[in-house]
Amino acid sequence: MDSLVGLVDSQTALIVGAIALSLLLLRLLVQIFQAGFGSMAAILALVLVLYYVFGISPTQLWMEMSHLPQDLVTLVRSLL
Repeated sequence: MDSLVGLVDSQTALIVGAIALSLLLLRLLVQIFQAGFGSMAAILALVLVLYYVFGISPTQLWMEMSHLPQDLVTLVRSLL
């Protein structure tokens, strides 16, 4: 084992390790992007439909979403 370590230059091992790690991180980022791309496309399509078909601006949508937890609490309290 010592003879194998002596044959490999530490700089070469460092470069090979850095390349391998970079490739693995790139693969991870691609997988994350592919998984999130479908959700991002669906959100974009929904916002565009609400804007062009119903005239609801993204600001109005955001304000309604910010009040959603309060509305849900009110709904639950009214049911009890």
